[in-house]
Amino acid sequence: MSENTAVEIWLLDSVYKLGCPADLQDDLRGAGDLLEQKFKAMRSANPRMDNQKVAVMVALQLMQDVVELNKSLQQYSQCENVLADVIEELDQQIEQIQTAKG
Repeated sequence: MSENTAVEIWLLDSVYKLGCPADLQDDLRGAGDLLEQKFKAMRSANPRMDNQKVAVMVALQLMQDVVELNKSLQQYSQCENVLADVIEELDQQIEQIQTAKG
């Protein structure tokens, strides 16, 4: 098991120290970098917005993205179920054909 070590991440002009397994530190830093990019983009579009509002607006945008991705995954799951049914039906038809020939 990997031991937790502190990782420093800069977000909205503040540093945050988070415990993280060594093998996930690069992922955490990458996520922090992406989040900081989102904060900078929001700040650029709204230069007078304070840090708290920037954070809330970015959080709302990210949650909207999560909801949209979840909907897409649900649609994918439905398609996967339909395809599984089609494959099962084809397998049954192939089995019937092979039984009739045999």
